[in-house]
Amino acid sequence: MNDGYAGAFHPRFLRADGQRTATANERVVLALLSRRGAASRAELARVTALAPHSVGRLIEPLIERGLVLAGAPEVAGRGKPGAPLRLNPDAAFSIGVSVMTDAVTLVVVDFTGTVRARASVPMERDDFDAGTRQIATLIDGAVAEAGLDPARRLGIGVGVTGYFIGDGARVNPPASLDSWALRPLDTLLADALGGPVWVDNDGNVAAVGEAMLGAGRTCPDFAYLYFAAGFGGGVVARGAPLRGAHGNAGEFGSVLPTGWYQPNLENLRRHLADHGMAFDGLRTMLRDLDLAAPEVDAWVDRCMPSLDLVVSAIFAALDPEMIVLGGRLPASLAERMIAKIDITNPTRRGHHRPMPRLVPSSIGSDAAAIGAAMLPTRAAFFQ
Repeated sequence: MNDGYAGAFHPRFLRADGQRTATANERVVLALLSRRGAASRAELARVTALAPHSVGRLIEPLIERGLVLAGAPEVAGRGKPGAPLRLNPDAAFSIGVSVMTDAVTLVVVDFTGTVRARASVPMERDDFDAGTRQIATLIDGAVAEAGLDPARRLGIGVGVTGYFIGDGARVNPPASLDSWALRPLDTLLADALGGPVWVDNDGNVAAVGEAMLGAGRTCPDFAYLYFAAGFGGGVVARGAPLRGAHGNAGEFGSVLPTGWYQPNLENLRRHLADHGMAFDGLRTMLRDLDLAAPEVDAWVDRCMPSLDLVVSAIFAALDPEMIVLGGRLPASLAERMIAKIDITNPTRRGHHRPMPRLVPSSIGSDAAAIGAAMLPTRAAFFQ
């Protein structure tokens, strides 16, 4: 399966051999520092089961390359004080772009996973070339706002709503994104924006973001429900995205039989319009809606049979430790859904199957853009 990637890392990000960005053991150490924030050489040796001198040989080149910073030694119990090691936030940054039916959202994320700049505007969706020029302008403005060196740009991740058709990075999005449909988006975007570029669907990239920066940091096995104009998601197994044979694992909306209510935010907008609360698009609705309105509770109730079925199917098929409700869904609304979801789990001999935890996303409504930004960083240094 094509992984939706086009372009190559700039030589400045490669090791001295000029072939790789990082060795397998370097990736282990960098990923640990990403999750922990800081650790001493002794802690890294203990967690990785590598010999202390091996950790030292790994760390020194990473410090020389500017990927890792060594702080002042800190006393922690007996023995020689340890110098805390941290990722250098300015070593590299990535761009994350979420292409939605009504808007394009962009984030600049540094090497530690911190969002340094954001931008969101209505999408130039009727003309693909105009849309890519719009994204290029947003990137330039966001990088300048973040105060980062453009030469340290590692790559661009792009999350697009829709499903893959099994031919590289060709996505089949909703009708409103017709100009983006069935094109080789990886190569086209790499040419238009400057590679390297990764393309995946919005549910998959949001799940990656949750795995690296959100609730998934302490939970390697979870499913992610992505609520936006449509309804889908992603799956993370043993800390890595489970994309499936064609990149479409996590298309949870397809679990629902024909005629069942799709619990997406566009249907919330239509439901509100039917009750005298009209909004001209999702961006406006999510900005201005009073979530305490009784019409919102009525919509949640309408969604429950569909969500019960989807969550029960995920539970039965995947047995995840956790199911995350996210995408563009406000956290307070996710909490209300979680309180009402009823998972099919009959008892036998007084025992039920162990249940997953249901939690709202902890990285917010920019989940797809943030997750997309983590694709280059993950591929270069953490995967």
